[in-house]
Amino acid sequence: MESKRRIRPELEGLRAIAAMLVAIYHIWFNRVSGGVDVFFVVSGFLITTSLLSMYRKNGKVLYFSYIIKLMKRLLPTAWLIGITTLIASIYILPIFTKQQNLSEFLASAFYFQNWRLAIDSVDYLAQNNSASPFQHFWALSIQFQFYLAWLLLFFAAINILRLISGNHMKRMLILLISIVVVVSFGYSVYLTAVNQPFAYYHTFTRVWEFGIGGILALTIHKLTVSPRLAWFFGWLGLIGLISCGIILQVSELFPGYVALWPVLSAVLIIVAGNYSTNFSAFRLLSWKPLVKFGGISYAFYLWHWPLLIFYYAWFNVETVSVIHGLLIMAAATILAYITIYGFELPIRNLQMPVWKTASIIIVFSSAIWISTLTYQEISLGSAQINSELLGESFDTHPGATTVLENGHLTAQTEFDEPFLPSLEFAKQDRSEIYEDHCLLSTNNTMAKRCEYGEVSDYTSTIALVGGSHAAHWQPMLAEVAKAHNFRIVTYLKGNCRFTDEILPGYPECNEWFANVKEEIVKDKPDLLFTVGNVGSPKEQFDEISDGFIEAWKFIENEGIPLFLVRDTPWYDESVLSCLSANENEPENCKVKQEDTVRASNPLTQVEYMPKNTTTIDLTDYFCDGEYCHYVVGNVVTHFDSNHLTATFSRSFAPIFEEPILEALEK
Repeated sequence: MESKRRIRPELEGLRAIAAMLVAIYHIWFNRVSGGVDVFFVVSGFLITTSLLSMYRKNGKVLYFSYIIKLMKRLLPTAWLIGITTLIASIYILPIFTKQQNLSEFLASAFYFQNWRLAIDSVDYLAQNNSASPFQHFWALSIQFQFYLAWLLLFFAAINILRLISGNHMKRMLILLISIVVVVSFGYSVYLTAVNQPFAYYHTFTRVWEFGIGGILALTIHKLTVSPRLAWFFGWLGLIGLISCGIILQVSELFPGYVALWPVLSAVLIIVAGNYSTNFSAFRLLSWKPLVKFGGISYAFYLWHWPLLIFYYAWFNVETVSVIHGLLIMAAATILAYITIYGFELPIRNLQMPVWKTASIIIVFSSAIWISTLTYQEISLGSAQINSELLGESFDTHPGATTVLENGHLTAQTEFDEPFLPSLEFAKQDRSEIYEDHCLLSTNNTMAKRCEYGEVSDYTSTIALVGGSHAAHWQPMLAEVAKAHNFRIVTYLKGNCRFTDEILPGYPECNEWFANVKEEIVKDKPDLLFTVGNVGSPKEQFDEISDGFIEAWKFIENEGIPLFLVRDTPWYDESVLSCLSANENEPENCKVKQEDTVRASNPLTQVEYMPKNTTTIDLTDYFCDGEYCHYVVGNVVTHFDSNHLTATFSRSFAPIFEEPILEALEK
């Protein structure tokens, strides 16, 4: 006969410790603690216990009722905090983050934020996104997806038992969960080794952690542990949990086999049970204030992160003092208590038919989804119109052509009209290369080809090859192509360059470039356009490496004219962050030229340059000899620290037109 279900107050204490560790590591150490993995184990333990209890009581699982009950418990708190965070972000965070925040709010509200972040992790530009106040919702998204998956697993177990006329529900569940754990853990180890950032947010790389909790829930009644061993297990697990984030760089190593550390720590604490010996971990974890805090840990987790992000933005700092950190935790605790007891519990305790609850959820879900998407569509439409205004307003927004017109760099102060693109849309003002997924990321080494301009009745073909700094010239080339019926063919990959050398940290670039060269030989473009050097001051490249020159020689041997542009300025700060902080005085956003751009043009310093090569140095279109400016000719130059806005890129078309035509004649 199985033992009766016991009250496990230490589980609430465990959740409380995990939540506090998450906050402490976020606030003061800018690290990840491994506390989220403990949440996953405990959730797997509790959901398995709950579903099994429902099955025993009713002889079946009431799937629809269970989902509605689950939503009544999760949605009120998540949506209240999500909506409040969204509203606060409009007033506190820089305006150029609005579109990102809207998108992440939607992903968080409907529990697919982990996939949004997983995709961003392999998106070259999104990797540099600032942390949003919704980023932490990734864990809740995985948790919710797991709850739905576990319902399917119970459904499978019940139907298999019916087919084989069996009645050993626990055995069937243990078998199915064990299979899921083994496959998920194996996949987690594999994907973490291949693509750790993507694996970190992947649902299936985390399912094994929930599964461990599920197996524990089904077998714990058979585990007999002596009080002395339970005392040892309890403290070993608690010390292991607390030390995990200190010893391991969780965000860079997890999940994979390294995640066994916090998972097994949680298992040891749960196995230790409620043996209340003197000085036991159970005594600490079942301490009433800690258990009480565990009851609001869900809301505390949701509140602490946006409060931290808002603190950074409001005080314009990157670190938090001890006192201010404690105040953030105190504020998160107070808000969590109000949220749970003043909002969630009253809603959860409302007695109404399941169909009525479902209808309310559907109405609210539809309202959130439709209103957010509608606003985004209107905003992005305005962004497109905003960007296209350049073509009709060269007088007030000449961009790079201000140098052609005036012979010197003209700053923002000489124009009455606001600069373009506006701050709200500047982050999205980038080459269509990104929207078309024509800039490869991660380990993809295929020579992906995209075409722009005149793709059928074209007069010449220009190949645009390289990394993101080549990609940001596509808008300019597209403008030139319109006037001359050119076809633009792109071969682009983030973090890679037009070089034969193996880049540190990006060995896949070498294979990608080899594939690209094969395609170039087949396609035989009339001109190859690329960036000829690396402009990052952090890399301190005083000379162009042999890898670049070898790549140029290859193109020369193929008889293809080469157009090399000197790399554009890289800044140490986000251009949009500076402009946001100096919205009324954009002329303050500039840096000393000597600290940003080397005085000599590297393209003129090389010992060998192919005869059929055209080079161009655009430094004077960004810098005036003393400073490099973030707004040139009333146009914002970069949408981050080192990538050009599409608007500014297009403004270079008149500057490049004649050199490109001459290069095509070589």
